[in-house]
Amino acid sequence: MKKLLIFFIVGIFIILLDFVFNYDEDELNIFISDQEIESLIYAWQLQVGRAPEPEDIQNIISDVVKEEILYREALRLNLDLEDRIIKRRMAQKVSFLREETSIAPPQLSELEEFFEKNIESYIFPERFTFTHLYFSAEKNGRQRAKEAIDNIAVNEPPGSDPFMLGKNFVEKSREEIQRDFGKKFTEILIKPVFGSWVGPIESAYGFHIVKILKKVDSFKPSLNQVREKVEVDYYLEEKQKSLDSYLIELKDKYQVIINPKYLFNE
Repeated sequence: MKKLLIFFIVGIFIILLDFVFNYDEDELNIFISDQEIESLIYAWQLQVGRAPEPEDIQNIISDVVKEEILYREALRLNLDLEDRIIKRRMAQKVSFLREETSIAPPQLSELEEFFEKNIESYIFPERFTFTHLYFSAEKNGRQRAKEAIDNIAVNEPPGSDPFMLGKNFVEKSREEIQRDFGKKFTEILIKPVFGSWVGPIESAYGFHIVKILKKVDSFKPSLNQVREKVEVDYYLEEKQKSLDSYLIELKDKYQVIINPKYLFNE
């Protein structure tokens, strides 16, 4: 029995020695699995649009090895400690993992309730179809726009300038028009005149004459018309609720110590 105990102690001692003297050696081994390489090759192929040549694959592997070496050196130098960017990235990864928690498909009644509660997000805004001619502000645009309306009336060329966004716009919302032309341009939509050239209308680029051809009124869709979007929004909200609940549970485990002068919410 005594011999067995001595043998056991010697065995543990040998294991400890092996751990101490080979620890750094193991840390210097970089193993890259076939699965990781194949995943990187697939991502490269999607980005470049062709299968990689042997030289490309070698470069992919070389980049991975360089990244892993630099990563391990950064850890060895404790560069990950007290780094705000790394903290934020790791917090994001935990959030992503939590958000991936499976959520049961909603019942129709739940979807209807969510749809009605958020109906403002699904209302189709009024939309306008119009054509325009552009006159650069740097080339006496306002005066030329006025003259263009007179020229069109007598079937003469309007003499407009090229416009980078095009001439004709079909069923654009007020928000889209404001995004493309600026807020001042959308004033023409308050009391629209249909079928006639009006102007000069000022935009972020210069001056225009505009002919509004059609307006589609705003309307509230049925759930079936926007069901796919409603389902996506429902899942996103449920994921956020799950994450918020998870954070509340975690907060109970921690004691936050902070200078009282920064506790503005109390």
